[in-house]
Amino acid sequence: MTGKLFWCPPPGVLPPAPVPNRLAANQWRPLAKLEVEMAVAVGAGISGDLNLRVHDGRLLLSIKGALVWGAGVKGYLTFEVGYESIVALTKLVRQEMAANQYKDLEWVETEALAYVKKLSFLGATGIDVAFAYVRGYAIVKEIFDALTQGDRGGQIAHTLVFDKNQQEIQEWVYNLQPQALGPLLMALSSPPASFSVEEEQENRTFTEDDAHQLQQRAIEQCLRWISTKPNAAKQFEDSIICMNRDGVRPAQAGSIYCKNKLKLDTFMAERVKALDSISNRTRERYREHVAKLGARLNPHCEYSTTYKGPAFAPIQDTRAAYKGPNID
Repeated sequence: MTGKLFWCPPPGVLPPAPVPNRLAANQWRPLAKLEVEMAVAVGAGISGDLNLRVHDGRLLLSIKGALVWGAGVKGYLTFEVGYESIVALTKLVRQEMAANQYKDLEWVETEALAYVKKLSFLGATGIDVAFAYVRGYAIVKEIFDALTQGDRGGQIAHTLVFDKNQQEIQEWVYNLQPQALGPLLMALSSPPASFSVEEEQENRTFTEDDAHQLQQRAIEQCLRWISTKPNAAKQFEDSIICMNRDGVRPAQAGSIYCKNKLKLDTFMAERVKALDSISNRTRERYREHVAKLGARLNPHCEYSTTYKGPAFAPIQDTRAAYKGPNID
């Protein structure tokens, strides 16, 4: 037995104007392909009305039969999520996580959440999420790993700053899970390097300073986009804590927050293109965003200067320590 599940995304999940890989808002679309055999194989042990999981590299959505209009069955139906609605579904997950203070959702299993996180990261960097999803989990992970390995900050920043679909990228970043925004900030604050891109059928080269300026602009832009939200501070704090390749929240979160914020501040304090008004304004706005978004934890970070190496040529180092309440 096979079939399709159609859904009409809730208001706010899709924008009013069409964008690549999306149908117009408020239209019914195929969400997933039903495979009853798959439901029998993996549907056991599901509790609640919904369950999103990964099986053999595919996202599977199990829904209580009573919720599926026209199903007329008891128990659960399991569907393979289709590429037509993967963008809207990932956005729905991001919105639900934002409403839940970025805590894990009970109906989304750990591996599925990691998959959605990687897809969301790709969307924020301008990659066609539907196309990547069709290629499979292994390809999505390969792209994600390549972008977070530490040498693509300039290219990512170029997309964030100059991509023609700015509204679409802003939508990805706005509710981006800390497990994805953290790796994005980490990638953007990686050591800058020269790179080349094709613009209007011409090859354009960016120097190391150009890359550093672009990465600073992209970081400030991301923080500006999220700063308008009521719960932006929570998103910012958790994202700073999750500034690692895997986007995980490590133990001693307070200490990690102070150390990662120091790394970001140091990167943003570098006065590249000091005579450029855009660069100076970017760094000024960044300091304003961090003061606002980090108002709860910033006062608990203490920094001290130490010196390493021989006395005739000491190397200055700054250490960060957290002196606040436990936030693990």
